[in-house]
Amino acid sequence: MTVPQNPGGRVECVITRGLDFGDGRGSEGRKQPMWFSKFKERSALPAGIALLLGNKLMLRVGLRRRVDGWRRGAGLVLRGEAATFVLSAFGLDIWSDVERPVAPSVAASQEHFAGRLACFLAGEADCHVCVRRGTLEDCAEPCGGPSYSLGFEDRPDGPARFVPPGNWAGEDHLQRSEASTDLLLNVVGRIGRGGGGDVWLCINHVGIDGVAVQEMLSRLEAAWGIAEDVVYPTPDSFVPHAELRPCAGREGLAQVQAFMDFGPLLEWRKTENARLPEAMTLSAAILWCLARQPAFAGICMGTTVDVPPIDGLGRGVGVVVVRPADYRQRKDGLVQYVQDFNRQLELTRRRASESCSTLDAAALIPPGLAARLLRHALQGDRAFGSMGLTLIRDAKVFGAPMGDFGHPDGFLAIGNVAIPAGDGRKVGCITIKGPAAKISGYPTLVQEAIRECAAGPR
Repeated sequence: MTVPQNPGGRVECVITRGLDFGDGRGSEGRKQPMWFSKFKERSALPAGIALLLGNKLMLRVGLRRRVDGWRRGAGLVLRGEAATFVLSAFGLDIWSDVERPVAPSVAASQEHFAGRLACFLAGEADCHVCVRRGTLEDCAEPCGGPSYSLGFEDRPDGPARFVPPGNWAGEDHLQRSEASTDLLLNVVGRIGRGGGGDVWLCINHVGIDGVAVQEMLSRLEAAWGIAEDVVYPTPDSFVPHAELRPCAGREGLAQVQAFMDFGPLLEWRKTENARLPEAMTLSAAILWCLARQPAFAGICMGTTVDVPPIDGLGRGVGVVVVRPADYRQRKDGLVQYVQDFNRQLELTRRRASESCSTLDAAALIPPGLAARLLRHALQGDRAFGSMGLTLIRDAKVFGAPMGDFGHPDGFLAIGNVAIPAGDGRKVGCITIKGPAAKISGYPTLVQEAIRECAAGPR
């Protein structure tokens, strides 16, 4: 998962001279005149676009070697605290590997938890990665063992149990030789009175992506077993916790979490799929229904895609961008929408989409120029959407990531939409990051969009 420090090769020596520094200094560190600083700011984007187009052409005809555009891009624009994401597992059987003590102390449970987790993570090669911080980009690098910290806190009762930790501090379990190296995972354990344990992970997106981490958590659940029947909050019981919370990493950023009944949407999708020529994915169904709400009607929406390894490139993430409003007034608009969505989805999974080829070409550009290009793209709405949606099918509570730039209409993260709630319904958890003023009403709007699915497409 190592990202090349100088993928632009010899070109970097020419282009970065006076362009890769954001503090008014040239490549030799000398302070530049104000007129030169303004000139380089104006010239950086055209220079980057020229290199991008040239690289796309050379990749197409086989004159350049393809590198991992997604992982390089993550190291450029997913560096801040807001870009971390959260995953979780609940009710794990901490003592399933030995005879359970009659009344284990909290200290004994924590010690056993820590030992088992260390053994488990030692066998998970995907988490043997650390993140080296740089001036212009962060890079994922392999390390000799699991890259994580572990802390503990009391497990709350009731719906508060499903609110992520506010403090991720813990004991460092990676011997780091340099202060510029970050951990991949911050882990917090919450131990229940009956010996069950909840695991919370805060993940550095530069080094790994959500589906891979969730697969690891599913293996942890299978290895340890479940000590209790976990009952998740009803939408109403979680309302006291569904309030805006400040989110570090970007000015004015906030996050909000809610549990929702996705039943009407699932039933509507099932009905439509019975008559559509192509099956509609859950992501496509959610975006179509959200676009019914006036607040979301004209928005370009991007949804993430798990991209498998291909052609020597590692697993990654792609983005399908759609504007459902473009299809609403068409005859057979839903049919055309689903077909176009699925076409983009297949191209993205094969790394053959326009967005994938653009990221791969940008990965061959020096970091300062590449970061400016990505920032420019993220500040628009066609490349990645002004609103983001990410789904992980087996996740319980999935905390949304948010890039260092872009997505002014927020970013939504949804996990399993059929987990058992206390009133017998099947629910799902949604978390949203974005500008506080923009997302404050999103939980209500999303739930209204889901309820209105029963009215059919319109």
